[in-house]
Amino acid sequence: MSKNTNNGSRRGIGPEIRAIRWAIRHPSMVAMPTMFGTGELELLSHFGSIGAGSVTGALALGVTAWYRGHPDSFDSIAAPRVRAAWRRWAGPYMGVKWRDLCDATDLSKEHRRKGITMYPRVVKVQAFSPHVDLVHVHPAKGQSIRAFESRLDDITASLRAERVALEPLTRGRFVMIVQRTEPFTEVIPAPEMPQHSKEVDPARLYVGEDEFGNEWTESLVGTSSFLLVAGAVGSGKNSIPLALLRGLAPMIRDGLCKVWIIDPKQLEFAALKPITVNGHAYATVEKGGDGGACLELLDDYITDMERTQRRIMEMGVRSVPISEEFPLNVLIVDEVASLVAFTEDSSARGISSKLARIASMGRTTHHSMVVTTVDPGKDVIEFRDLFPSRICLRVSSPTQPNMVLGEDARERGAVADDIPLGDEFIGIGYAQGEKTKTPRRVRAAYTSDRDITELIEFVTGSRGHLRSVA
Repeated sequence: MSKNTNNGSRRGIGPEIRAIRWAIRHPSMVAMPTMFGTGELELLSHFGSIGAGSVTGALALGVTAWYRGHPDSFDSIAAPRVRAAWRRWAGPYMGVKWRDLCDATDLSKEHRRKGITMYPRVVKVQAFSPHVDLVHVHPAKGQSIRAFESRLDDITASLRAERVALEPLTRGRFVMIVQRTEPFTEVIPAPEMPQHSKEVDPARLYVGEDEFGNEWTESLVGTSSFLLVAGAVGSGKNSIPLALLRGLAPMIRDGLCKVWIIDPKQLEFAALKPITVNGHAYATVEKGGDGGACLELLDDYITDMERTQRRIMEMGVRSVPISEEFPLNVLIVDEVASLVAFTEDSSARGISSKLARIASMGRTTHHSMVVTTVDPGKDVIEFRDLFPSRICLRVSSPTQPNMVLGEDARERGAVADDIPLGDEFIGIGYAQGEKTKTPRRVRAAYTSDRDITELIEFVTGSRGHLRSVA
């Protein structure tokens, strides 16, 4: 007779034990009502119902005064906690509502031996922004984040959300980013220009805001000094390099930053010719599609890069700080697709290879590059994998977010093809996270013609003393 080797019990954990475990995992949810109830009883016993009501009313009045009188501190300290508690207990993230959601989207799992249904567990809910919830989820046993990725559309529809994205954490846990409403309802004004070079950090240049209300910054030095911006016509691509230039304005004025521009469209960037290197580092496509001038500018840029590289090697060091001797060089290439794919002469291939060379060699010599394109296809931008920082604004095809931001970017929430048309959505898109592949929803600040004029006047006015930026 065969011996039964399965010693596990078929019984599930008792409800009272599950309740105790829940209380241990959520001590604040047990302690706060207990403390409040105990305090009210103490007030009633000492001061009676009138005194207890007066103290409670005074507390409520104090909170209201805080809310009305100092919105900055209230919104940063109290509001996120109140929102998170409300979303957790009144929203769809616990109890029957959460289990119904998991059942409807096939995210529950059956334990065959014990005959019980296992559900992923919501560990914590955060709501730093009124528009976005961060739901920390512990998957059910035998379940991975892939199960949720394959059900993102169903989860989004079930939550009646605008968008849902997933960000992996440690030990199998992940954060479900639930965008309830559009976080960007107003145009973000152009960034203020610092007055002095010492105030500029080229590694953290303000571009706009992210979906949590935080500053969105990009770097033009080090490993992140090459930036690819993709988006359809009218999506607001040029807002990004213009915001970067405003952030660098005092360094450009003081000779610590040199600007080079390739501008096939001859629109927004044409006005910036006076702030380029000696007013001459500006090139465009000539009549008949001749890209020879663009190719010549790239040759000059590479020559400058190689000269700097030799000087650094002769000094026997690996890197140097930004200074008058070793300035930051910023190359802006607008609508690169029109140069490498739509140019009618033989310069297209040369432009593509030179851009690839810059992206692979310019990091240590302070030669950075910002490239915009309407078509991010590999057949157009063969060197797109050389860009560590990428931004995808509104695009026309569901395959393009993955082209720009990497494999499965759209499945992780970068639904750039769903961004509507219209002026109120210009500048909205997705950027790669600094320490994760999960895309962030962002909006670039809008730089108007007046802001461009202000930039030119600031840079070409009186020149200050040259300063070194570490």
